[in-house]
Amino acid sequence: MTKAIITCMHAYTSFGTEYYEVILDFFLQTMRKYKDEYDKLYIIEDSNWSIDPQKLEGLNAEIVKVDVHLRYFDAYKAILPQVKEDLVLLVDNDMVICRKGIITGY
Repeated sequence: MTKAIITCMHAYTSFGTEYYEVILDFFLQTMRKYKDEYDKLYIIEDSNWSIDPQKLEGLNAEIVKVDVHLRYFDAYKAILPQVKEDLVLLVDNDMVICRKGIITGY
């Protein structure tokens, strides 16, 4: 059984995306630490924010762009048909995973 994590990275303003990089960097650091608990990471990019694909090195991850005008929930719905894994965990980008087994447990 394969497992995927989907998260939405959204810049709430059209300026200052460098301030959101802190959230992205911490999230990716966590995903690297626990990468044995999932098979694929999908990052929804639903804004003008252009995430550098090099930040995903070392992860089985994919950036999926969606319409900028989609609401948060609709962005998830838009990519679900593209997900090939059996189990899907929707995770907010500011979720803090603090120990091994949390992802597997869900």
